[in-house]
Amino acid sequence: MRSEAAPPRSGLVTLLTDFGLLDSYVGQMKGVLHALAPGLKAVIDLTHGIPAQQVAVGAFQWAHAWSYFPPGSVHVGVVDPGVGTERRILGFRRGGHLFLCPDNGLGSGLLDGAEELVELDLERLSLRGRSFTFHGRDVFAPAAARLIEGAALTDLGTALSAGDSPLRLPGFESRPAVGPGTSRLEARVLFLDRFGNAITHLSAALLGPDPGAWSVRLPGRSLPVRRTYGQVEAGQPLALISSFGTLEVAVRDGDAGQLLGLAPGSLLRLERGG
Repeated sequence: MRSEAAPPRSGLVTLLTDFGLLDSYVGQMKGVLHALAPGLKAVIDLTHGIPAQQVAVGAFQWAHAWSYFPPGSVHVGVVDPGVGTERRILGFRRGGHLFLCPDNGLGSGLLDGAEELVELDLERLSLRGRSFTFHGRDVFAPAAARLIEGAALTDLGTALSAGDSPLRLPGFESRPAVGPGTSRLEARVLFLDRFGNAITHLSAALLGPDPGAWSVRLPGRSLPVRRTYGQVEAGQPLALISSFGTLEVAVRDGDAGQLLGLAPGSLLRLERGG
């Protein structure tokens, strides 16, 4: 039975995992969803290409994608190196959307805006014969099916108190724009996308109203912050604000990882002016 606070459901579920598509894991999750949720309209594969066990990359992708779906959608995130351990499974509500994820930092970019937060009761929700290694199929999918059918979060578990805070990863804090006197910043590459663009956490807000006043300093290079890839010649590197709203280093028609030797964890230094 739907609670008064429960948003109307859209019938849409999104899945974000590190499962890839070589195995049947994603298909098994979808099978459970279709079997248990007659009201399911569509399952959207947000991505199954998160690098294995890379919770921070999953958290970043999730935090920047959910808002493009209609309210009432159910979002399931499973990047879960601690599957089968005592780690909790969280359900939360934000902006009319519902989320399920392990309590390992995967929800870091979303939890600060959560309006309701519960710890799921695994015994109440799991498929019979629950596996210790595949909670995506045996816990997350059944819980999502319940939400699709109108269950409230409190039907799935116990509300968490304000002092019982979930795990949050560094780098997802809300930060104001830098002051006019700030002339240097640092950022680390979080991941390389399939084009070889080096994506960082550094929010465009930190660069102030004129990102073009900044440059990224690499050994032997100074990369201007441009608006588009087309503002440099083919094969030339540049920095710009990515579609995620964060700093990116790229190579027009090329691969920044290969040309500049960038990789996850690489440190980037930014300077304002000259």
